[in-house]
Amino acid sequence: MRALPLNRRTMRHMMSDSSTHYDVAILGGGFSGGLLAWVLAARGMRVLLVERDRFGRFAIGESSTPMADLVMRQLAEKYALPKLHALSTYPSWKQTFPNLRCGKKRGFSYYHHGEVRSEEIAIDGFQDHMDGTSGAKRNSLLVTASPNDTWADTHWLRSDVDAFFVEQATLAGADCRECTQVVSAEMGEPVRLTLRECTEKEDERTNQAVSARWLINASGRFGVLPENLAAFIGLRRVDQRLQTNTRSVFAHFRNVRSWTDELRRTNQLGEDEPFDPDDAAQHHLTADGWMWMLRLDHGVTSVGWTQPNGRDSVDWQRYASLQRLMRDASFDEATPDWISVDRVQRMQTPIRLRNYIAMPTAVATIDPLHSTGIAHGLIGVARLADALLSEPARQTELLVSYAETVESELLRIDSLVAMCYRCLRSMSRFEAVSMLYFAAAINSEEFLASGGDVHSPLWFLGNPEFGRLIDATSRQLDRDVSDIELWDWLRPRLQPFQTAGLLDPAVGGRYRYTGEAKV
Repeated sequence: MRALPLNRRTMRHMMSDSSTHYDVAILGGGFSGGLLAWVLAARGMRVLLVERDRFGRFAIGESSTPMADLVMRQLAEKYALPKLHALSTYPSWKQTFPNLRCGKKRGFSYYHHGEVRSEEIAIDGFQDHMDGTSGAKRNSLLVTASPNDTWADTHWLRSDVDAFFVEQATLAGADCRECTQVVSAEMGEPVRLTLRECTEKEDERTNQAVSARWLINASGRFGVLPENLAAFIGLRRVDQRLQTNTRSVFAHFRNVRSWTDELRRTNQLGEDEPFDPDDAAQHHLTADGWMWMLRLDHGVTSVGWTQPNGRDSVDWQRYASLQRLMRDASFDEATPDWISVDRVQRMQTPIRLRNYIAMPTAVATIDPLHSTGIAHGLIGVARLADALLSEPARQTELLVSYAETVESELLRIDSLVAMCYRCLRSMSRFEAVSMLYFAAAINSEEFLASGGDVHSPLWFLGNPEFGRLIDATSRQLDRDVSDIELWDWLRPRLQPFQTAGLLDPAVGGRYRYTGEAKV
């Protein structure tokens, strides 16, 4: 169980008797809203954090990455937050906060289970070497994210982590209110909000008027702004701008079997594995879709089955190896049944208008593939914290570029992920296009680790040649070139953009390079 020393009533009301004017009002108590509230309150700003549900509710988007942990360390060092620094590696997390639940992540693992046609059920399980040989070409891909366990990343139990960030924000002086609805908002300088606590007894619900210099939307996927605020800023959904189009079902389970044990049982656990396959963001690919598995230390596994829209729905249970992994599984109490989303992707604008600003997590959801959400959310925290704490001239300069940068990055991530969905039919094809994403992610991490400006566009947005390479690769897929032709065409063209030995057929899908040292 998580350790939260402040009870919920204290967290909700500890500042309710003070002035009702704030420097910043943040809507949404997820990880990005809670962390931004913590940082700003720790620097002396008057912060209001409003969550319409309870703090620490169930959420997905649970897998950190090297870039995410690097940004956390940089935030911790810049704003003197040692507790945040402790969360940036798995060992320091476990030592400092043993009751804050998480899981170890050493990298990304991908296993292709082939294709089951029509209504058939696969009798045979996963085969790493479909031709029965032990050659370099395999149906698996492992991309290392940390050189050893000392620098391992983490899977977050979001209910714990989100609540922890809110707890720290409260201790730093933020006014954090759960089960509170923003019933109306009047834009201006300041923004004027009307809040209503969502109590069970309707006659006990009272309104309170507050105001703030800045209004930050950190409400996430299911956040809903007050109608008058949405109308004033011209809020609109622009999902059609996103190329990725998938549906998903997901839940938390207990007693999911070990994939490492399954590989060992079938004599397919190689001696060359750079990390335990279970210590990863585990992707079980099929021609029809893919299943994620994120294993947490307290016996819970996050599981999701995601498929491209526009194709026939396929039951993951048709795949024998996935059946075996889930044979003894039962729903965890946090999710008594599958949660279904018809389309994962959504995007809304504007990102900024006057003193309204949306965080990346409020602007768009792209996809669970490659675990991009936490890193981009944390980068948004770093950018907004720096901007809001800056003197006026610099603040204006930073916020002018913020919206354009966030929008461009989201569309870049979307284009890279969408291309991967076009290549689900084989491991070789998927590996080739995935290396475009990993090249961009590694470059971004190295840039930030070397002291690069966090406000600079990431994911090679500053290099037009990389954008042209993405477009050219898409045209190769339009031509339906063979897997071998795709590798031969892409490998030399990717070389100028990577130093990690990507797209090397000799490594057999085992990439050990991890970028800059994590110090």
